[in-house]
Amino acid sequence: MKYPEIRIVDAWLLRNAASTHLHELWAKPSEKLADDEEMRKVVGKYRKAWRPYETKILTGMCQITGLQFEQNIIDVYIAPWFRAFSDPLVIGVNLPSDLFIDTLTHELLHRLLTTNTSLPFDADYIKIWQKLFGKGHSFSTLVHIPVHAIHKAIYLDVLNEPARLKRDIANNKQHSAVDYIAAWDYVEQHGYKNIIAKLKRPYR
Repeated sequence: MKYPEIRIVDAWLLRNAASTHLHELWAKPSEKLADDEEMRKVVGKYRKAWRPYETKILTGMCQITGLQFEQNIIDVYIAPWFRAFSDPLVIGVNLPSDLFIDTLTHELLHRLLTTNTSLPFDADYIKIWQKLFGKGHSFSTLVHIPVHAIHKAIYLDVLNEPARLKRDIANNKQHSAVDYIAAWDYVEQHGYKNIIAKLKRPYR
């Protein structure tokens, strides 16, 4: 399999536009917006953290799912005051290096499940996942059931680091992420391997 190049970059245009406004809304009076020098440090720290894990994680997620990324290059935009999301893939500046690895893996799983070489880019993934996992879930819970199942496989079977899994679930509970917790509960009840096996069917 071929894997995309993951480019972790300073989202300087986003930072000079949206981050500036968000800083004005949310920052404490003494808090400064990250400048070019600070962003170089953050991006460098994230790149250094991701590099030893990159091949193992990308290989693992593709082998577990049987999917390939549609894109040859995926830019990971780093910008202050942003929470992580997958398309475009944006991550904030305050994560410890170790948590950045797990966060990036999470967002790349979203991307792989929705932008791959098996189904067209405009496929109705919500309808597909509702057929697999049920219609009674919130949108956020539904989209995180497959992500959490695969991520659990990466934590346990690829990285052999169960402490990461425990930390991920604990962080969701600490921040009262109700939809994420519901997705983890579903994975626990139905088994991550069973969910992954079921998930593979529509992608064939």
